Amino acid sequence: MSSDPTGIPAEKREKAATSEGNSLVVSVVLFALLFVLFCAGLYVMSLFTTVTFLVGLGMVLLALYLTFDTVPRLLT
Repeated sequence: MSSDPTGIPAEKREKAATSEGNSLVVSVVLFALLFVLFCAGLYVMSLFTTVTFLVGLGMVLLALYLTFDTVPRLLT
């Protein structure tokens, strides 16, 4: 009976489970959409009026929120 350094027999150790991953198409589409939204927000921010700056800022913040909060929940 073989055991590892922790003393747990090999037969009782759980095997490491890995996920199958996400669809490449979905990942590429989400990346493209969010990158375009972010860049469009930066462009709109540069149009030199207060309203367009705030709209662009909203677009950038939305893109960042979706990228770092919503997308990881969607893809896991």
